[in-house]
Amino acid sequence: MISSLQNGISALKSFTEGLQVLGNNIANSGSVGYKSSRINYSDNFYLHLNKAETGADGASSNNLHNMGTGVHVSGVSTNFSQGVLESTAIDLDVAIDGEALPNAGGFFEVADPTSGEKYFTRIGSFDVTAEGTLVTRDQFRYEVQNTNGEALKYTLEEGESLLARKIDMDGTFNLIVNKEGVDSSRSAGQIMLANFQSPQYLRRAGNGYYTNGSPGQDLATKLNNTVPATQSNGKLTQYALELSNVDLTNEFAMMITHQRSFQAGSRVVTTSDQILNEAINLKR
Repeated sequence: MISSLQNGISALKSFTEGLQVLGNNIANSGSVGYKSSRINYSDNFYLHLNKAETGADGASSNNLHNMGTGVHVSGVSTNFSQGVLESTAIDLDVAIDGEALPNAGGFFEVADPTSGEKYFTRIGSFDVTAEGTLVTRDQFRYEVQNTNGEALKYTLEEGESLLARKIDMDGTFNLIVNKEGVDSSRSAGQIMLANFQSPQYLRRAGNGYYTNGSPGQDLATKLNNTVPATQSNGKLTQYALELSNVDLTNEFAMMITHQRSFQAGSRVVTTSDQILNEAINLKR
């Protein structure tokens, strides 16, 4: 096999993976809290047929002969920039407004009540169980963690009726209640956020969730600041959800570029095949 054929094949494989990443971004352009991915390409190792040498007079030789072996996918990175905030009429819809802050302001930290495994998400669409525990709205029912690492849970006192739930920008969870005809407000807990030094090491787990590695690992280096609207954490916005940060215009432009690159790689394979065919026919 001539090296150009191998180069063309590596291009076809790599750009196929790139199209898969672009397709996934486009498919999730309407997914709440989704963060787009970007594929990174790099050249393969080189065959050094002639290396630089130093002559007897100390002058270096420029008779280099390096042959490239194609391209490969060096990694897939995540764009954690903030998506557009969409207003809703649901009081337990909460968005992280991080703007230009690192990780766009952090993540909600949640836990699987069965295994205890921790997950991180930008989807702030919550619900309350019959016991008053704040959970996310999915089939796994992850529990939202509060200051003490326990599930945020509230109960009404005897004679109280719930009028409203209010979540401040710093995560304070307040209840507006009526008792004996008197309206009052009281704190029912604190919603905390998680932030990371190296968010690119977070692993996607699907459903908008990320993990920080296996239990006991800290791949992304979790930071100690947990209170919203402080340090590198964004503020919370009630009655809102964060939409996907996928830029469809850019994605379709990149798709066209990948298509052209794939066609070019295919042409390299075709041309290499023609050269091999001519070499075989030389013997006839």
